[in-house]
Amino acid sequence: MAIRVRSMLKMDFYRLFHTPALYIMLLIAAIIPAMVLSTSGSGNAQSPSVEMTNAWQIVEILPGGVSGSVSDFGSFANINMVFIFAGLLLSIFVSHDYSSGFVKNIFTVHSRKMDYVISKSLIGIFGGAGMIITYVVGAVVVGIFMGKSFEVNIAGLVMCLLSKMFLMAIFVSLFLAISVFFKSKLWMTIVFTFLFGMMLYPAASVATLGTTAAVMIGSLVAGIAGAVGIGAISSLFLKKRDLV
Repeated sequence: MAIRVRSMLKMDFYRLFHTPALYIMLLIAAIIPAMVLSTSGSGNAQSPSVEMTNAWQIVEILPGGVSGSVSDFGSFANINMVFIFAGLLLSIFVSHDYSSGFVKNIFTVHSRKMDYVISKSLIGIFGGAGMIITYVVGAVVVGIFMGKSFEVNIAGLVMCLLSKMFLMAIFVSLFLAISVFFKSKLWMTIVFTFLFGMMLYPAASVATLGTTAAVMIGSLVAGIAGAVGIGAISSLFLKKRDLV
């Protein structure tokens, strides 16, 4: 099994790095912080917006504080938006497998459906983690340019980002299940990815900039459990539904 998965991963990573969608998603993740900062403090009297004075507010909630008001764009389009982008990237990737007929060739060589699930899940987690990193880089660059404060608990920041990468496994597994269910119907996959992503992405805010080791370990356990459980559903879809 290890040899088959390694072979499929090698193929998938090659395709991933030659897919324009990856670089588009990474770019979007990098420019979102600029969009957030440009709209912070721009509310009106009826719906005041909180101005972000600390660059890390673009990323997540600071200990004892908030990232913005409920009506503030910054409270919605923080780093957790990359979970949805990771789903969109995976949707495009899997849909192309079906629309091109490539998925049939894959299972001619790799007969185990779980190999496909494992490989695509790791690809999605890798892409999602990359978007988290580019988001943070974008936040730092924009924060420096706009003269924002960077005061933060470094340990909390690192554990926050690691926790989100671990939680990415749950989201990616869910988006993969959606993708293999709808197969080549990319527009349906995108609709349901957005739907479930919008409903569930606030759960990722369990990891704030005050994240503790306990939260980080809990995120790792949840990520593994979610990937295994939902991954089994994806494998079931692949076994029960025609590869067309």
